Amino acid sequence: MSEFLGFKLGLNVSAEDLARAASAHGASEAWPDDMEAMYRYRSEALEYLALTLLAAFGDPDAVGVRDSPPAIAPLVREFSEFPALEEVLDHVLQGLKGLPLNDRGDSLDPRPLLREVSQRWGAEGALVAVRLMGTINARVTSSLWSRVRRTQHDSMLDLRDLFASESLPLPLGIFFDQRFIDYLDANIGDLPRMHWRQFEGLVAERLRREGMKVELGPGRADDGVDVRAWDPSAPTDAPAVLLVQCKRTTQKVDRVVVKALAADVMFEGARRGMVATTSAWSPGARATVEARSYPLEEANKATLAEWLAQMRTPGTGLWLPGGS
Repeated sequence: MSEFLGFKLGLNVSAEDLARAASAHGASEAWPDDMEAMYRYRSEALEYLALTLLAAFGDPDAVGVRDSPPAIAPLVREFSEFPALEEVLDHVLQGLKGLPLNDRGDSLDPRPLLREVSQRWGAEGALVAVRLMGTINARVTSSLWSRVRRTQHDSMLDLRDLFASESLPLPLGIFFDQRFIDYLDANIGDLPRMHWRQFEGLVAERLRREGMKVELGPGRADDGVDVRAWDPSAPTDAPAVLLVQCKRTTQKVDRVVVKALAADVMFEGARRGMVATTSAWSPGARATVEARSYPLEEANKATLAEWLAQMRTPGTGLWLPGGS
């Protein structure tokens, strides 16, 4: 299972990670009690376990594949009034064998087949084709038995780094790895466990994806400001429009923190500030901000969950045009 997840997701996970995920995601009965013993699994039970673990570590399609019936059955129900359904299904299944590669040569291109279906059976026929190919694609991509994967990563990423590493060894201009985003979206309860530096990277990455020019602080001796963000069109000497203080904690953020950040916002000439936390603001902090009209916003655990859902990898794959 560790090799399977490494191949499909580009994540290094430990035996402890696997056991914890099986327990947290409803597959504890399928996980062996003794890793040195011999076990016999039915193939469908083993695939169910594999899909459960794949979903637990962030795959976007695994839950749907695990819990849905075979690809054809839902389409028969959904398009029961479409008289040419059987013809379209047969034509698409045959046509999949001859799909060409896309322009980049890294995935198959369904557009010629979709155009042909649309010309012969209209928009409803094309919709049937899209649904069928998408369903098959999700199953092939997440299958324990296939060598197809959504992304071929240049290197493996250790899951333990999310919780133990202060370094962010990422490409220039990116602050947080997509594999960690997918994992946290599936395991929102792990937010308070992540390393404080990784949490700063997550907040910086969110602001970058919103289109802002972002500077992540040194991590230590930052005078209380962890992230600064500018309007992308602002001149290089313009003050930051947003200052962020990150609090990875299970405790509520108190009024001392918001008062200090408000002072930094005023001192640096920023428009607003944000206190991002894996917990929430205390009632006292909110009352202080409201009473003094501080230009501060709260990004709490619920906000982070929304961010992760928006940032996570969508269910894309092999046959989608242009890889999108």
